[in-house]
Amino acid sequence: MLRYRVMAYVVGTALVILVFVAIPLQYWGHDKIVAEIVAPIHGYLYIVYLVAGADLARRAHWRLGRILFVVCGGFVPFLAFFVERWITRRMNAERAAEAAVTLEPAALNSADH
Repeated sequence: MLRYRVMAYVVGTALVILVFVAIPLQYWGHDKIVAEIVAPIHGYLYIVYLVAGADLARRAHWRLGRILFVVCGGFVPFLAFFVERWITRRMNAERAAEAAVTLEPAALNSADH
């Protein structure tokens, strides 16, 4: 999960820089250099982000809706930060629920003896 979280913040930051710094500089400042640097970097990082998300989805057995939410996080400005927090909370809650179910039979068996 750490790989996904790191990539979400990196891709989200790169997208915010691209949309709110590089593109305005390109069109209003007539300076293409920032966009020419940041756009390909964001593109390659987005692919790594998708791979990290796909790996996490495979391991956690996600449904399609959650996967699509993660995919959108890489190309909608600021969404990656919200998606990352939502995914982290959901994954932690699911882990806690699984741990409780796993510990519950052991607690019942020890109480019987």
